[in-house]
Amino acid sequence: MKWFIQVFTVTFILSIIFSYISTNGVANLDLISAIIILIIVIGIGIFFDIIGVAVTVADENEFHAKATKKVKGSKDSIKLIRNAPKVANICADVIR
Repeated sequence: MKWFIQVFTVTFILSIIFSYISTNGVANLDLISAIIILIIVIGIGIFFDIIGVAVTVADENEFHAKATKKVKGSKDSIKLIRNAPKVANICADVIR
């Protein structure tokens, strides 16, 4: 239940922010600025989709090997991979 409430809250807040930006912020801009904002929003969606898919298909064993060699970011990667369903849900579904 806690996970559901957290996801609902984050989704609701992001929805309000993006709705406000797309309705009020873009309506008063010229065409070039509106296109730039649209490209940024699409880019954010693509970036988080990439993260969601990468976490889903990643192999944890490879990152354990990197962690033993003290490669920067490998421990964070292991945490993300262990929570792959939650990370993929947030990155691929909620943010998009």
